[in-house]
Amino acid sequence: MENIYKAYTKEINGKTFYFVKKFSAFPEYKNCPTVLDTMGMHTNFYKACNIAHVNDDIAISKLTNELHIIPDTARVIHLPKIKSITHSLLKNTQHAILKFKLASIN
Repeated sequence: MENIYKAYTKEINGKTFYFVKKFSAFPEYKNCPTVLDTMGMHTNFYKACNIAHVNDDIAISKLTNELHIIPDTARVIHLPKIKSITHSLLKNTQHAILKFKLASIN
């Protein structure tokens, strides 16, 4: 007996749903069709795999490659631009003096 995994997406009401199916195949028997073992459906791919009882990491990675899903660990998070911290003694001294002047005005 061997397991065959298939996955596909379908858009329902503007949301993408992932369908994961686990089939059991019996190659040792002639003319025996594959049997649907479990099926999972969810908007999160990994939850759909969990519902379908797909626990094999190799199978999950193959399915993610087929569906072109980028794992969360590989995503790039864009950070907003911030002012760089200067290590210049002159600029830092000028900022400190300016802060003292502004503090003394109040």
